[in-house]
Amino acid sequence: MVAERNQTEVSPLDLGTTLGDANRLGKRQVRLFDLSGDHYEMGYQQGLQMREAIQRFAENLQQLEAFRSEKPLFLPSKLYLSLATRRAVGDMLEDVADHCGFQKIRMEGIAKGADVDESLLFMSLAAELIMPHANYRLGACTATAVTEERSAIGETMVIKNFDYPEFFQPYYVARCCQSTETNSTLDVTMAPMAGCHDGINQHGLCVSYNHAYGTDMAKANIPISLLVQQTLETCSTTREAIDFLCSGKRSGGANLLVADASGDTVTVELSSNFCGVREPREGLLINTNHYKCREMTSYDIPRNAYYTNKNVKALRGIRVHESSELRYSRAEQLLSEMELITMKDLLRVFSDHGESGRGDDNTICRHGPYFSTTCSIIMLPKSRRLLVTYGHPCDSVFTDFLDPLEAVGKEPQEADSVPADQGR
Repeated sequence: MVAERNQTEVSPLDLGTTLGDANRLGKRQVRLFDLSGDHYEMGYQQGLQMREAIQRFAENLQQLEAFRSEKPLFLPSKLYLSLATRRAVGDMLEDVADHCGFQKIRMEGIAKGADVDESLLFMSLAAELIMPHANYRLGACTATAVTEERSAIGETMVIKNFDYPEFFQPYYVARCCQSTETNSTLDVTMAPMAGCHDGINQHGLCVSYNHAYGTDMAKANIPISLLVQQTLETCSTTREAIDFLCSGKRSGGANLLVADASGDTVTVELSSNFCGVREPREGLLINTNHYKCREMTSYDIPRNAYYTNKNVKALRGIRVHESSELRYSRAEQLLSEMELITMKDLLRVFSDHGESGRGDDNTICRHGPYFSTTCSIIMLPKSRRLLVTYGHPCDSVFTDFLDPLEAVGKEPQEADSVPADQGR
């Protein structure tokens, strides 16, 4: 699976999706889409090149179980979608325009290029704003940073498994955004979205976003994916990013791994109004979905909270933090046994299926009935390098993008688990 750079002759409807048998998704190649210009122009190019995916996302959203579980029984799905879309716009439009102006402009371009109403793009952001609700949880993820002192390749390594319902996987995209207004970025997101969940910028600053469950009430309805994008576009060092993230308007919770080209690495734990910063211990930082900073734990969901019958069927009766705690402990156990850690070592950890060897909802490589590892990402901030696969890392091939922010048009390499020169 070698990802091809998106050229002008490539169909704007092709995201590189390969269908599997029956209803099962097949493997997807990772194509890097080149976007350039101001934010409207980059948005328009994104909308044009990803038009089919964006339109299908809007059409298929009502099939998502989490969406259906929120819908009142008496209300038709199309009417509920219309009302939910209207509410999403009402909740977010003013705040996004006031505090994320560039991303609002990008959304206008995406809508124009994709030939959809801009209001539908707000629905792709709405899941993040629903996070504080007691009975509706989306997302999970496991992430780790290995600092220079423990890294066998001599630079910080950041890896993340992006755990989400498989419904979303066909809409994942990797973008190279050559901005004329802000820092340029290399990031992974979803086709309808202006923001991102993982990315690296031209200075080597990288941010990786795990959901967390902050319970304090937001003062502004700003999805954290937009805050991540703004951080990459405006900051060049980890310390700048800490200040920006902690002062930024936002809604919901997050555990953000932040690293820069100098090797300065931290976790920034966010709720809607509060933040904490966690430094590496013995060269390691691990993030799952619960807070670890002492000042943040009081804003977390209680450890004895359970998913209720109002949630999706696969989660009902399960303790909310069960998977997060077990994945954290397993990653800590495996990584603590290693002295110098190679990229192959990291990939083995993030392909781990537990002591039983069978992946499930509580393993780092997640194979749950609702949440599954749908994407895996490696970032090397000093090298400004991104490796991506769509699917489980246990049976996928990573595509290696070698500093496209400096060399647009350079062909990516296929990496079978790890580049040969870094497997020592």
